[in-house]
Amino acid sequence: MNVSPSDGGTVQIDQTLSSSYPVTSTFSSGESIRLEAIPASGYQFDNWSGDLTGTTNPTTIVMDCDKKITANFSQVMHTLTLQVNGSGSITPAVGNHNYGEGTMVHITATPHSGWQFDSWTGDVADPDLPNATVTITSDKTVTANFSQVWPSWWFIGGIIAGVIIIGAIIWLVVRSRTT
Repeated sequence: MNVSPSDGGTVQIDQTLSSSYPVTSTFSSGESIRLEAIPASGYQFDNWSGDLTGTTNPTTIVMDCDKKITANFSQVMHTLTLQVNGSGSITPAVGNHNYGEGTMVHITATPHSGWQFDSWTGDVADPDLPNATVTITSDKTVTANFSQVWPSWWFIGGIIAGVIIIGAIIWLVVRSRTT
């Protein structure tokens, strides 16, 4: 009995777990043996290969000769969908990305000129920081939110004051010419 990949899980042989693989056991001819593939965290059982094929789990085999059997596991994969709301870029790029379960993905938001990063929407470790982490435990969608940077009030106030002063000067000039 073997397990592939070696960290993908274990196999119970007649309800007994082995601590290492490959396992060599001796059984009587005609004896029925129960096999159960048990995935490790973040893995899933795919199939049996070798002298036992298929996906039935648990399963029973009858010992009628020597057997070489492998339990095949694969990492559970999830999709991380990354999006942008506003004007900016993110790393990894906008789109769908596949990661193994338990993976920690570092994401970065960069605003375009005249824009600022506001927050992340979705399951991120700290939604207020432009550099954040997403732990992949299921399919997830995360959006970087950007907003336009408006001129500060002192700047706007200065423009308004300037327009008023220029308007007053023009009014005075026009008035003095009409009298």
